[in-house]
Amino acid sequence: MNLPIYAGSSSGFGEGGLGGHLGFIQRAASAAGRPIHILCRGEADALPRERYDSVPSPRWASALKYTPLRWSPALQTSLTGRQFDSLAADRLPDRPIVYHSFPGFAEASFRKVKRWGGITVLEAATTHADHVYGVTEAEHRRYRMGGSPFSRQWVRKVRREYELADYISIASELQRRSFISRGFPPEKLLYAPLGIDTARFAGPGPETRRREKGAKFRVVQVGQITLRKGFIYLLEAVRRLDDPEIEVVLLGGIGWRAIRDTIDRYRRLGIEIRQAGGDPLPALREAHLYVHASVEDGFGLAPLEAMATGLPAIVTDQTGMQDLIDHGRDGLIVPSRDPSSLAEAISRLKGDEALRASMGEAAAAKARRYDAELAARRYADAMRPAWEAAPC
Repeated sequence: MNLPIYAGSSSGFGEGGLGGHLGFIQRAASAAGRPIHILCRGEADALPRERYDSVPSPRWASALKYTPLRWSPALQTSLTGRQFDSLAADRLPDRPIVYHSFPGFAEASFRKVKRWGGITVLEAATTHADHVYGVTEAEHRRYRMGGSPFSRQWVRKVRREYELADYISIASELQRRSFISRGFPPEKLLYAPLGIDTARFAGPGPETRRREKGAKFRVVQVGQITLRKGFIYLLEAVRRLDDPEIEVVLLGGIGWRAIRDTIDRYRRLGIEIRQAGGDPLPALREAHLYVHASVEDGFGLAPLEAMATGLPAIVTDQTGMQDLIDHGRDGLIVPSRDPSSLAEAISRLKGDEALRASMGEAAAAKARRYDAELAARRYADAMRPAWEAAPC
């Protein structure tokens, strides 16, 4: 008999990157005809009440912004991760189950599941923790900026979770290489790319995107505005182009003051920058180009959503999204941390309307192959070793 499936994330169901990933797991289980129980923050209104547990945020979370801890995202990540993990472990049943969770939120839960003979699946979400930490620290040192979201303590915790995981779910070849190069057993890696709601993101078509001569050329990047996401390389690339027609649209939250100061500095240098949060769809539909300048990203759904709207995407060679790009046909791949190459790619697509339109059409066609319904079935197939395993 198949084991019950549980999945937990310290975010709202369907909200943000991890919450969306959690929702995708739920969708995949449903596609496979397997009931699943969700552990998340807040209320999962899209689910029947008996199918989820709401794990409360720590009482001290709202007070963090009034203490020096507000300047330490790494410590906040560690504290909230441990709190969620502990409460999630309490809520998991005392019997064998399959449990999916995410790095930094799974150690106590995995230990309980293993004690009862269950199966543990860690959703990698990023490349190997050692790589994520090394890359992020290097960026923060390079720009002499505090606020790194990771710590050595976090890395040690995630390494223990790797050891406790029966399987690790990955979504890209970049992730696979980062684990195998550090001696991780290949048979424990389950390759399962995620998907998106392509109907929701269907674009307006190339004619609507046609730009009149002299009109603004909107370049958009979606995601938390951090050094790891490479926003600074996009701004530097546009600065080097010195083209007043280009407008940069950054859609995502800003975690600390130094990031906002950096954006203001580029504004003073003459770069037109809009920054906002919320639903990215309206901005994607009025944009002309998508850029994903990350210095590390295990996969990245935002570029795929942009492609679904008919935008060609420029991505770096340090994001798993490069797997989906046919260079020169539906997007471009540039070296990470290379604003000159990025500037050249932006200029190429700005200057060639026909090429940009044809790339946009090809991008939309490529995105449809990763519709959530299709991807959920592929994910369920990839999870068979975990979902059909007997108790340990």
